[in-house]
Order: sequence, then structure tokens, then C-alpha cells
Amino acid sequence: MESSKETGCRAPEDPVFCINNCDLFGSAATINMCSKCQKDMILLKQEYTRLAVASSKDVVYRSSSSDELELALAGPAVASADLDS
Repeated sequence: MESSKETGCRAPEDPVFCINNCDLFGSAATINMCSKCQKDMILLKQEYTRLAVASSKDVVYRSSSSDELELALAGPAVASADLDS
């Protein structure tokens, strides 16, 4: 019989528990996570990305008297500072 090196086949992997210790099995294709934990991780990353984009829209650039750019948070603090000037 031919060896696995000759046929290009690999031996099946041993079962691996999910890295989040949820008592389910993971696989190398899902970074050793079960499908539920992988889905939760993807959703969490998407939420962080959405929040990062939303918070970056709150940052505005404004020019000071010395023509240097300052970062300021958009919102009530900036609006009240603009009214004081």
C-alpha cells in the first residue's frame, strides 16, 4: 500500500477542544475555535470596527491662530468652545 507522502493524503487530525474552553471542538480552519466561538469573535470584531469608524468621525481638525492643526472632539464641548471665541 502507498504511504501518505506518496498519495498526498494527510492523516485525520485528532480532536482539539475549542481554545475558549467551551467544551466544544475546534479545528485548525477556525483557529482552534468551535464554530459558535468563531462566529462570536467575528461579530465582536465587526462591532469594534463599527465603533472605531463612528468614533473617528467624531474627531475633527480645526486650525488655531498659529496655523497648527489641533484635534478636537466634535460635540457639545467644541460647540461651546466655538461660542466663547
